Amino acid sequence: MSRKGNILVVDDEESILTMTKDLLKKAGFRVATATNTIGAGYMLKDFDPDLILLDIMLPGSLSGNQASDTLRTFIPGLKIVFYSGIDEQQLKELGDRHGADACVSKGTRPTELIKIIERLLSEP
Repeated sequence: MSRKGNILVVDDEESILTMTKDLLKKAGFRVATATNTIGAGYMLKDFDPDLILLDIMLPGSLSGNQASDTLRTFIPGLKIVFYSGIDEQQLKELGDRHGADACVSKGTRPTELIKIIERLLSEP
């Protein structure tokens, strides 16, 4: 199987992490998970993600939208997808403000999420 890409999923809800990880692995991606942005930061070097699927409403550490710029400084060209259950308009505004490559509601169909990720990873 050809390498489709490394995806790091960051979410504080264990059920979302497990479900998303299983979905992405089934689609052929290599997947790692973290429950906060500090954990995601530690994984950047060893896992070398091509894309981060980032919940923006994370308790405790930096929220996803606050961390997106910092994450990109470690890996130039890193694709970041904001992934949240908040209002879609608010999600889009946060994505525009923080330079997300895409914004996806957690209610989005799994096939649509896969299409968005594949499109982003095929871009230079």
